[in-house]
Amino acid sequence: MTDGGTRPVAPGRGRVLALAVAAAAIVACRRVEEPPPSRTVPNQTRTTDERPRRHPAGPEPRTVVVPDFADLADRMAPSVVGVVTKVSDGRGTLRGLGSGMVVTAAGQILTNEHVVARASEVEVVFLDGRRLPARIVYADALVDLALLEVSATGLGLAPVELREDDPRPGTWVMAMGQPFGLGHTVTVGVVSGLGRDWDDLGRPADLAKDGAWSFIQTDASINIGNSGGPLVDPDGRVVGVTTAVRADGQGIAFAVPAPMARRFLEEVWTRGYLRHTRLGVRAENAAPDAVPGRAGAVRITKVEPDGPGAKAGLEPGDLVIAVDGRPVASVAQLAYHAQVRGVGAKIPLSILRDGGPPRQVLIVPAQAPDR
Repeated sequence: MTDGGTRPVAPGRGRVLALAVAAAAIVACRRVEEPPPSRTVPNQTRTTDERPRRHPAGPEPRTVVVPDFADLADRMAPSVVGVVTKVSDGRGTLRGLGSGMVVTAAGQILTNEHVVARASEVEVVFLDGRRLPARIVYADALVDLALLEVSATGLGLAPVELREDDPRPGTWVMAMGQPFGLGHTVTVGVVSGLGRDWDDLGRPADLAKDGAWSFIQTDASINIGNSGGPLVDPDGRVVGVTTAVRADGQGIAFAVPAPMARRFLEEVWTRGYLRHTRLGVRAENAAPDAVPGRAGAVRITKVEPDGPGAKAGLEPGDLVIAVDGRPVASVAQLAYHAQVRGVGAKIPLSILRDGGPPRQVLIVPAQAPDR
């Protein structure tokens, strides 16, 4: 870390669901323009006898166009950086490796909080090999995001564009970073799933159990050193910040969604820190069969007097099944959606009460008293 650079301590990791959560919208971003794909893959939908086969009830077969990942990698590479840290553990100094992405032309870099946690020095490595010291502007463990800053004079940095919506499962994606220090490595896969939580990740010790988690799952190869790098769609938009991989799995990796990164950046740029949201309830994951036909729900167990939940009319025993029309199956997802919307937002919740039909309530998150 450069002289004078201080890292705000991330708010309490040990909070239960007071529902502390956060969100951000990015400014100063650029759209990466991509030319039309130049060719299709031969025989992508043909059998060996060259006759198209149809499912009896299916549509006509169609040709699948594979994105030009080489062109995408060329265009994105200048905006992807390596993050090198020094951490003292009492016995000596350890060297850490991670990745990051440019988010302002003035020299600000987005990465994971766990990449720079406890770092005494941080250095950013650019595509041309230039290495610059960086200071930590702000870091937050509950969303696992951090903002760094370097002196960007004469660098001509091009910020990435953070996608506003979630990708669909099956969407092509490319991960960029420096796994094991192998600079500017690219790997390709698809979005495998959405809405994964801390348990789905295998309960990693480096991530806060009570964070606002709703990870994107991908089969793009991600390894140590990829953390903090971009996961991008074929249009060059960042869909997530690559974060973790299942140690006991294969092709199961995860990223913090871009909407959370946008909320994080917007709040840090305007306020200097991320406000965590509070819904004024305690909750638990409902049993898988609590709501027939649904993957899960969130059961309210306690409502704080005069809190946002009480003002919205929530009661113990209520089952939250959707946030603004989006299904929720876990407390972490409820926390995530509230955080992405932010303090003071009006958020519609769909709930079930006493076996009756779904009803709508409107909740307005307050700011959690963690600063």
